[in-house]
Amino acid sequence: MSIKELLQELLDSNNSKLVMTEKQLNIICAAIELFSEKGFAATSTSEIAKRAGVAEGTIFRHYKTKKDLLLAIPDCIVELQISKTFFTQLDNILEQPNVSFEKFLRAVISNRKDFASSNMVLIKIIFQELPFHPDLRLKMTESLFKPAKEKLVKIIDYFKDQGQIKDLPSKTIVNFIFTTIFGYMFTCYIAQLDLDWNIEKETENLVRYIMNGLCKPASPTSEFS
Repeated sequence: MSIKELLQELLDSNNSKLVMTEKQLNIICAAIELFSEKGFAATSTSEIAKRAGVAEGTIFRHYKTKKDLLLAIPDCIVELQISKTFFTQLDNILEQPNVSFEKFLRAVISNRKDFASSNMVLIKIIFQELPFHPDLRLKMTESLFKPAKEKLVKIIDYFKDQGQIKDLPSKTIVNFIFTTIFGYMFTCYIAQLDLDWNIEKETENLVRYIMNGLCKPASPTSEFS
């Protein structure tokens, strides 16, 4: 599904907070595509206008600057159904009986994989532009990273209380999981350092790597007990 189809689906949904005219939709989609292809700095508003099929002045009636277009992207990401599904999964995970840390971990990785594979242009922009735009980083943090981290800390607290994972600071554990998964996503979906990767096998290796780092080793059973 193209980025325009995704956003159009959002606009047609009763659950979305996004409100856009048809011209705004065309403008933001053109901007997302070009930012992904060329980078923010190398993209001009005239190029965005041409791809969107509008006059350049029309862009500035809706977005005061090119930067405003970039800063509109987190609002789109938050409203995507897969993002909402992720937050719903986090809210519901502890309500499941006998939930294990491994099951939780697999659900998180699966959701992020689905997000990356179906929203490549958005992922590419985030990886490319976050280091260079503190205001974009702040908006992503406030709208996505911080809410997710707060929910994840509570979940990690639960698994520590259950004795399923090591008693390390919960924020440290969350950061470890975040950086490991996002590093995997970057290598697999953006850099594509190894095009012969078996995605399913690498995902299994990722689960095992995180589990080995965080889960408590099984207590040895004495032969004399």
